[in-house]
Amino acid sequence: MLNDTFPLRVEAIPAAHASEWRADDSFPPSETQAWQLVFVRSGTIEERCDARHVLLRAGGLLFHQPGEVFAMTTVGEVPPETLRIDFYCTGAAMDRFRGAMLHMEPAEQHDLNWLANAANELFDAAPVPGGRPVLKEELPFGAMQQFIIHLENLLILLARRCRRTKRPVARVRRERRQNALVEDARAYFAENLAHELKIDDICTALGCTRPQLQQAFRARLHRTAMEEFSAMRIEYAAQLLARGASPGEVAAQMGYCSGAYFSQKFRAATGHTPSAYRRIQQGLPARRQNRQQKGKSESKTPIAETPQKE
Repeated sequence: MLNDTFPLRVEAIPAAHASEWRADDSFPPSETQAWQLVFVRSGTIEERCDARHVLLRAGGLLFHQPGEVFAMTTVGEVPPETLRIDFYCTGAAMDRFRGAMLHMEPAEQHDLNWLANAANELFDAAPVPGGRPVLKEELPFGAMQQFIIHLENLLILLARRCRRTKRPVARVRRERRQNALVEDARAYFAENLAHELKIDDICTALGCTRPQLQQAFRARLHRTAMEEFSAMRIEYAAQLLARGASPGEVAAQMGYCSGAYFSQKFRAATGHTPSAYRRIQQGLPARRQNRQQKGKSESKTPIAETPQKE
């Protein structure tokens, strides 16, 4: 019974055979009654799949689905060797193989070689080319069960591979690399907000070139790497000011060369001086007018004359 634990179940093997062919060999069209696996161990063949014809070279494999018309013609001067297995299999996972052409990968090689070697121990060759092999009368104990186990394992490996997502196009791969580089750079920035970094130091730490770093930031954030680093430093400085640190303490803690330089950078980024931003965040009243301004306002106030004594 099929379930999530056993999604593929081979029910029977009506035919299987590994065949060596001569150059210019072929066999006429025939209709499959079950699924048929075709694997080319060496050489090249042309395989008919209903109305289409495909070339299969060494290492290639495909599946004929039930009811499909197939035929074969050898191609080239190298005598090909093929493996054909007819099998009944239930499970929606078989839909992944409809119309698919695959090439053997190392993980699948063991089962394919085992099946090719064992097929002729189970079946005698067909009396005519392209005919159905004949099951032998006497088989070793458990031979058919072993064959089915190896075939099921091969189908599981192939089904996993067919389920893999397609390799993204070059543009998508480039965007992913750039996003990863930007995220790594911002993480490095966050660890070094109290220091003045140089672009070469950043590239060395991230293992990239300067053009790669700048291109990634311009493409993803529309600013340079150093502009992003400066913005992150200002944001961190604003947090320190909001917690009550004085502008001088923030400038010293973050490694700015002077308080005046820090004030200039902060005001350019936020529109406020560090002192004004600190008062705003803490809800303090605006600073009173300086003494000079206060003196000017007082000088405008009329002063009463003191009467002179006679």
